[in-house]
Amino acid sequence: MNRFPALALSLLLSVTSLHAEIDRSKPPEPGPAPKAGLPGHVERTLSNGLKVFVIESDRQPTVTFRLQVKSGATYDGPGKAGLTSFAATLLDRGTQRRTAAQFAQELDFLGARFGASADEDYTAVSASGLVKFLPKILDLFADAVLHPAFPEGELAKEKKKSISALQTEKQRPGALASKLRDRVLFGEHPYGDFTTEASVTAITREDIASFHAKHFLPNRATLAVVGAVKADAVVDQLEKALAEWKPGTPPGQTLPEFPTLDKTGVFLVDRPGSVQSTLVVAAPGVMRALPEYPELGIVNSVLGGGGMTSRLFQNLREKNGFTYGASSSFSSSLLGGAFVASSDVRNEVTKPALTEMLGELRRIRTEEIPAAELEMQKQYRAGNFLLSLESPATTAARVQEIEFYGLPKDYYQTYTSRILALTPARALELAKKYLRDDQLAIVVVGEAKDIRPALESFGPIKLFDSDLQPVEPRAGKP
Repeated sequence: MNRFPALALSLLLSVTSLHAEIDRSKPPEPGPAPKAGLPGHVERTLSNGLKVFVIESDRQPTVTFRLQVKSGATYDGPGKAGLTSFAATLLDRGTQRRTAAQFAQELDFLGARFGASADEDYTAVSASGLVKFLPKILDLFADAVLHPAFPEGELAKEKKKSISALQTEKQRPGALASKLRDRVLFGEHPYGDFTTEASVTAITREDIASFHAKHFLPNRATLAVVGAVKADAVVDQLEKALAEWKPGTPPGQTLPEFPTLDKTGVFLVDRPGSVQSTLVVAAPGVMRALPEYPELGIVNSVLGGGGMTSRLFQNLREKNGFTYGASSSFSSSLLGGAFVASSDVRNEVTKPALTEMLGELRRIRTEEIPAAELEMQKQYRAGNFLLSLESPATTAARVQEIEFYGLPKDYYQTYTSRILALTPARALELAKKYLRDDQLAIVVVGEAKDIRPALESFGPIKLFDSDLQPVEPRAGKP
């Protein structure tokens, strides 16, 4: 007896029944919150005071080192903006044991990578490669961190490149807007400072060497190691490689207070010949250690941080055709931060575009986000977080973030469950508490004679040139 036709008919009826039960007009219900988070790590402290985090992961035959020194651009010093960045850039441009070319050749032979950068609060140095070359990679890494030579010739090259980049930035409205925004929000605090041709010219090799000697201290840093390693073995290797690195006392610092915005104002950078206006709506933000930071990120995703699905993008581009894009973000650091919404629009729509940006800011503070819209952004953010766990460098940085910002130990273990639990009512509470629709800094870069009249209704206007210097009004002119 041939059972195949009967079996095929049974399967066909089952599939047909299954399709009939699925309502394809509705998206499927989301599953439970993912449990994934940062992998566990081992924490040790070397004899010189360096705190070490080891994340054992044999998913790839690689190893990544990431050093985080707790001094950044806030220590550049008066008139020396850019100093810390130069110090980071020059770490691998020659040491007491290797020339810049030798360092690069050895790194290239191993197929390894080295990088360093500085932000407001810290300097990060990283190296990565195949774990079978760990001793050699660690030797290069330690040499750059402990024995940089900061050669005059390499410094001269970097200063020339920096000055060239600064001249180019004067033609980039976004760069001008970002610098002026920070100056308005942070004032004389180092967060408000920015590199200029004068500050670059003033930086000397002695300045950089002094910064390194005073701030690159093991007891003022953490080191994360991620890869196919065993904690005990790698800690022993670190003790030997960094044995001559001695602890010290970092210099103290007194910082000025951030200024207070008592009303909304317009800060206009005159850029003659511009056919577009770069619009930035900014306000004081939050510190990175804010307990509600993950949930606040979802609120921002709805407003402007969620790409093409966010409200600013949908309004300014899809609905009104004012621009190719619009976005918003929180820039949060150790001591403070900024909220920023931005877009580039045609001169003739400067006023309506700015009106719509302010309207969206007001709406998210006064109306609950519909549940479906909120859910979409929560899933988007959770998915991006889970994808980011594939990067060893990101894993290293996040483990160090917990210590540096004083975050809860389970911060990233509970990250997805927290954001997925956010309700419309709670999102509205956070928007009202941490987003402002008054006392704003509206920074605009464009042709002043064309767009200034359109900006007068938003607040008093202060005019600046492309060097971000105030332009005094002429007699008889406001």
